[in-house]
Amino acid sequence: MRTPILSAAIGLFVCLSSATLADDAALAIFQKRIVPILQSQRPSSCSECHLSGVDLKDYIRPTQPETFAALRDGGLIDVKTPAKSKLLQFIDRQPEKPSLVTAKIRAEESAAFRAWIEAAVKDPSLAAAKTADAAIGPQLPPEVIRHARQDRVLQSFLDNVWSEAGRCAACHSPDRNAQQVKKHGEHISWIKLRDPQATLAHLLEHELIDLKEPEQSLLLLKPLNKVEHGGGVKMTFGDRTYQQFRRFIDDYSASQAGKYKTAQELPPPNHEAAAVSEIWFKLTDIPAAYDKLVLRVDLHPYDEQRQRFSAERWATADRQVFGKGGLWQNHLSLVAPKDSPRAKELQRSPTLPAGRYLAKIYLDRDDKLAKEFPAELGEKELLTTIEVTSRWPAGYGAMTAVKLPQR
Repeated sequence: MRTPILSAAIGLFVCLSSATLADDAALAIFQKRIVPILQSQRPSSCSECHLSGVDLKDYIRPTQPETFAALRDGGLIDVKTPAKSKLLQFIDRQPEKPSLVTAKIRAEESAAFRAWIEAAVKDPSLAAAKTADAAIGPQLPPEVIRHARQDRVLQSFLDNVWSEAGRCAACHSPDRNAQQVKKHGEHISWIKLRDPQATLAHLLEHELIDLKEPEQSLLLLKPLNKVEHGGGVKMTFGDRTYQQFRRFIDDYSASQAGKYKTAQELPPPNHEAAAVSEIWFKLTDIPAAYDKLVLRVDLHPYDEQRQRFSAERWATADRQVFGKGGLWQNHLSLVAPKDSPRAKELQRSPTLPAGRYLAKIYLDRDDKLAKEFPAELGEKELLTTIEVTSRWPAGYGAMTAVKLPQR
């Protein structure tokens, strides 16, 4: 028969034994399954949504008490309902198209932290753990973390590279380059049809983007014809396509390397959406002295209601002058303020309404674009203006042509 003293002793022993078992269980899981995550050289599942700035290692301290106290005090561990802990929700997040490799890593990480958290909340010693610094997780500003999100990076690729890919499609898109493939092989098809994400992955995998020296990327040097390019010169240093390609490549490289530390270091946003069209515009009677200079045309529509030309450009194009032929021609990129109704319409149908427009002609006589990066032609480079009325039909054979006024 148990005496009260014996029963109390047995109860105390059971409590101490349970606490010891919980302590041992949590610590064993932490050492076996959490510490290896901290020490691993492979990227965590966070990399599937974040190019840089966020890693699961950011949520682990060197010791179990430090880690638990910081996560608990930071609101990332729910001691009453461990399965609902925010940290587990973070780990379990995944993009719309998760990769099989990262999905396996995510499952391993989720199972490890779930097991450790459920054991840790039962450990009295961890419940009493304190930390002098509850800050845990990424230490970068939210703006920098958002900037390096993979979905934001993909949108930048869409805005800066994919939007201009039509200039490269004749040779590099599988729906249009059968003859080039016969001559040069399948590797020429770097554009993945209707799949910008796969296209970006291909450019990176085949090192067409140089992450260490962005300006030396083959995606730039080949269309510049600085590296042998069967298609010849497709862009000029500093023109619209070069600046957009370079803007993306520079930013991607900096984000991937984790160079941005403050919001002030982030590149300024581009407030203009663009869509390459099949509408061609030609200038004739250009002086031979302008040969190989970059010329840009901006088209501003006439506002019938206000009886003046709009200050907002609706189309733009730039290219080198062919001085020997006395002409300049290129297809138009149609532009609109981002998120405007017209910007959304351009994505569906890149057409220019028929009517009267003011063509502002800019000429880079001082090689401003080649000397500076980034650079834009402005009022100092404005050569002349021309009023143009056209239906703006699509197609090379139906291009709108006007004479450059003689000065």
